[in-house]
Amino acid sequence: MNIKTIIKKALTVIAGIVVYSAGATAQGKSEATIEFSYLKKADMSKSASAIVKAKNKEEKFVSAKNVLVNFYVLNKTGLQLIKSVKTDYKGVAVISLQNDLPLDDSLYFTIVAKIENDSLYEDVEEKVHLKDAALTINLDLKDTARLITSILTEKGKDGNEKPVRDAELKIYVQRMFGDMPATDENKITTDENGEAIFTFPKNIKGDTTGQITVVAKLENNEQFGNVETKANASWGIILEKEKDPFPRALWEPYAPIPLVITISTLFGGVWCVYFYIFYQMYKINNAKKEEAESI
Repeated sequence: MNIKTIIKKALTVIAGIVVYSAGATAQGKSEATIEFSYLKKADMSKSASAIVKAKNKEEKFVSAKNVLVNFYVLNKTGLQLIKSVKTDYKGVAVISLQNDLPLDDSLYFTIVAKIENDSLYEDVEEKVHLKDAALTINLDLKDTARLITSILTEKGKDGNEKPVRDAELKIYVQRMFGDMPATDENKITTDENGEAIFTFPKNIKGDTTGQITVVAKLENNEQFGNVETKANASWGIILEKEKDPFPRALWEPYAPIPLVITISTLFGGVWCVYFYIFYQMYKINNAKKEEAESI
């Protein structure tokens, strides 16, 4: 056996050990997934969120907390790290994005979320490849028909806004714990001018002045992601304040005054009897002491 053969076999053994070690390490990690989304809010701010789930011992995907997610943006030189964020207890990691994201020749931007070199989870990545869109709503507050006109546009290569047609929008009403669909059929579709018209219902409750916040959304669109906008209107039913929100009644926090007096008198009488008994026992005890001293 010559030296070349020995060296070749030695390299083969070393390569096998490396491959085996890598496989063993990978087998010790859990499989993870990333649900990645993009949102442009009404104030024109942009954000990206990653929902991380991983397999547990029962082979079910559950929310993974404290997982470091690296967010990248694609520019002309390649991927550039934006920020690294750990997931919260719901498995969610969120970052704010710059308004002027780098665009390719087709005016698309690319954001990537990665789990890399984690001690518990396998490497995984997801990306969004989207265009920037602008969504506005116009409300004619004096119009008794209560028409909402939503307009969806995108910026062309010439820098001018152009309409987006055949996009599905949804109309909501903002509430304290989330957005409520304005009607059971709250979907509208943009026309060739990028416009969609929605008739707002007359049975939506507002605040004490009848004010409501109307929300228009483009949701999970393959080309633009999630985009939303808002506007206020006095189209809600005025919420009347109760004259006495906590009346005195048996089923309310405050009991009726006659009941309070009755129960207080009963308890007071019982305590008076206790005090009278204690006083009599005290007198009897003193009388016994005086009698003993006199003898």
